[in-house]
Amino acid sequence: MTARAVFVIVAVIASGACRGISLGWGEEPRPVPLPDLARSDASVQAQVREQHANAMGKQESGASSAELGAAYGELGMLFHAAEYFDAALPAYLNAQDLMPEDVRWPYYLGHLYRRIGDTASATASFNRALTLRPADVPALVWLARGQLDQGDAGEAEPLLQKAQSLAPKSVAVVAALGQAALARGDAARAATLLEEALTIDPRALSLHAPLASAYRGLGQIERADSHSRRWKEADVPLEDPLMTDLGTKLRSAVSFETRGVRALDAGNWSGAETAFREGLALTRPETPIGRSLMHKLGISLYLRGRLQDALSQFERATSLAPAAGHDEPASRAHYSLGIIMASGGRSDQAIGHLSKAVEYDATSVPARLALGDALRRAQREAESLPQYQEALRVNPQAAEARLGHALAQVRLRRWADARQWLEESVRAQPDRPELSHALARVLATAPDPRVRDGSRAAAIVDELFKTSKRIEVGETMAMTLAELGDFDKAAAIQRGVLGAAQRAGLKDDVRRMEGNLRLYEQRRPCRMPWPDDDPIHRPGPPVSPSLSAMIS
Repeated sequence: MTARAVFVIVAVIASGACRGISLGWGEEPRPVPLPDLARSDASVQAQVREQHANAMGKQESGASSAELGAAYGELGMLFHAAEYFDAALPAYLNAQDLMPEDVRWPYYLGHLYRRIGDTASATASFNRALTLRPADVPALVWLARGQLDQGDAGEAEPLLQKAQSLAPKSVAVVAALGQAALARGDAARAATLLEEALTIDPRALSLHAPLASAYRGLGQIERADSHSRRWKEADVPLEDPLMTDLGTKLRSAVSFETRGVRALDAGNWSGAETAFREGLALTRPETPIGRSLMHKLGISLYLRGRLQDALSQFERATSLAPAAGHDEPASRAHYSLGIIMASGGRSDQAIGHLSKAVEYDATSVPARLALGDALRRAQREAESLPQYQEALRVNPQAAEARLGHALAQVRLRRWADARQWLEESVRAQPDRPELSHALARVLATAPDPRVRDGSRAAAIVDELFKTSKRIEVGETMAMTLAELGDFDKAAAIQRGVLGAAQRAGLKDDVRRMEGNLRLYEQRRPCRMPWPDDDPIHRPGPPVSPSLSAMIS
């Protein structure tokens, strides 16, 4: 054969112009037969068959390597998302051979090998992905997790340290570093890192198990037992765009839910509504995914200002829920209804829905907080205390629970208990100014002279005033000055905050502030941290209603 003939053959193969494109040296793409799709929804079956026909058609028509590789890759993703792993493997391998510079295929292969238990191949695939994209944080984390699973913390830690340099606030990275330290026997560092991870995201409840092991290693058995009780199976979130894309590939109820949540996160309320409606069209409404979609559809409608339509979706979701037992979609729907009822001043209805929310999910911190706030504001303070305590048991970093508990004690006139609680709270969370502020008010105004400490209150308020000039802090400064006997200055500051409230149109607050001003003008101190008509006690929405709690 002449040199020119060889050149022509090679050129034809490289262009993919011949029927039955080869992967090099005459190798054909691996066969990718359709698996039995009977267990999948009809919409998924149709989607998979269409993409399979597309890939086979491109191979038969002599498409380019890039076109055929993309077709096989898309097919592999559909198989992978639908959990047809045996079919996904040859599709991904074909895509990788045809598109060797595309990071997606070795990355997805790494995840696929993990699912089927082929650790060595998973490691090789993630390493290949990192060769193509060295600063890929998800690939670093997944490769490190594989090393930790094999008991090789020494190999995992450099990967995680690099990931941390790229994403220092990633809960997945910090948590994995903590687990690596635990695997090395460094219980102190493990505890520090795992506590940091839980501070970043308190919902990562699965981290309570390794944290319990760390404290047990430190001999702190009581803390270890406390964390063991809080353990719950839950994913440690990792921002992973490629896996997010995989999760939205299928035309299924779950994938449309994922798309809808992404639209909510982006502020695209109408796009979220469309996605949730499409998901509902693919599943039965009484299923957990159906009720979850219904609830999230209600959220998107609420955000678009369609309150009655939103309430209809929430109420339908709760009506289809099981009578009892753990059920997160039911808990979230009741939580949303409770928040709306509380916002409208309908305390009894709010308490009813929020009580159901915690019945369906006893570990829901937002539901516990909202129920505690609703009970407290309905003057059922003693009933609110266990709700705040349970929220703190699940998440010791829930500063809102600490504040709500203190406010309930104030309403119950338990001045010494309120002071002690706030002092412990400030020590536990010194970075939360609302706790320091509440302590200053109690120290400055408590009717019990054994509880008051004007000098200490002044030190706290002076520090708060360096970073916050809010009206509430100004009021507290005036209260403190009056406690210290400087009534003229207290009155001057109170006039200033009163004027600010008038300019802001806060008529109810102006009337309340005028009462304290009269006290100072009469050279009398204030003896109530928050009067009963203070906004912090009034019926209304919880201290911090959370959209993320409603949709996550």
